[in-house]
Amino acid sequence: MYASIWSFEGDPDELARRYDAMTADIPPANMRLHLCLRGDDGIVIVDTCPSRDAFEAFADGPFRALRRLHGLPEPKRLDGFPVHAAFA
Repeated sequence: MYASIWSFEGDPDELARRYDAMTADIPPANMRLHLCLRGDDGIVIVDTCPSRDAFEAFADGPFRALRRLHGLPEPKRLDGFPVHAAFA
């Protein structure tokens, strides 16, 4: 499993609305381990994929298109890590 951490800067209320609209277009079965964190100056999304290759294919294709469709900006920061353990 591979996790990505996406940091978006801007009005958290507006970003959260755009995030909610975007995730409404994603089948619930595809959301196995996913978080959206709200901060004072934006949102942070933590997402997981089965592998780094799957992450790269999703991030560069469908997820980029979904973000653009719903007006989410490019992330201020994007980090990725292999998952050692996950609890939900």
